[in-house]
Amino acid sequence: MLDNLFGQKRNYKALHLEVRQSLIHGKGVFSKTAFKAGQLIEKAPVILIDDEEKNLLRHSSLHYYYFLVNYPAKPIAMGLGYSALYNHAADANAGYCINLVNLSISIKACKKIAEGEEITINYNGRPNDPSPVYFSINN
Repeated sequence: MLDNLFGQKRNYKALHLEVRQSLIHGKGVFSKTAFKAGQLIEKAPVILIDDEEKNLLRHSSLHYYYFLVNYPAKPIAMGLGYSALYNHAADANAGYCINLVNLSISIKACKKIAEGEEITINYNGRPNDPSPVYFSINN
């Protein structure tokens, strides 16, 4: 099953990213290299989760680390790699796209990102969406 998730890449590691303490919230993903707007930052596998499993997540430490998707049978995508660790910003420097056919999530720079800068996504789906997120991110 893992071969299906990872395809030919058996040793997934994004060498140009690192996780460290964030001024935004807890830990975050930081660039170890500069990125241009439109450049792929990370492509990681996702695992789809149904409503029953989603309810189990409410009582676990994974509750704040998944993505909602428009797929009624399995409305949750748990991103692997660094994808679940990007912090939210209303004016994010990256965007994400979840591919339900290939079971993957792609994170792309939507503006220039400097080496050492924290990479952020907007949890609402669009990089410049000022709407509040549907849950509290200060827990």
